[in-house]
Amino acid sequence: MTKLISYMLPGVFLIAVFSLLKAYVIPVQTTFETWFVYFNFFFWVLCIVVPCAIYYLRTPPGIDHK
Repeated sequence: MTKLISYMLPGVFLIAVFSLLKAYVIPVQTTFETWFVYFNFFFWVLCIVVPCAIYYLRTPPGIDHK
């Protein structure tokens, strides 16, 4: 489980930076644009789902790696 978290940490860090940018740098009108909503969704998928998929492809469930 800790290896999975290590795969996800860079994505969580990028999400935190992006959230700070959204809150303080990017104008509010831009965050309501359709393209930005789609970009936000795909950014979250890229940062969370992709590292999890890479982890599970490299370490299939049910295999003991101890």
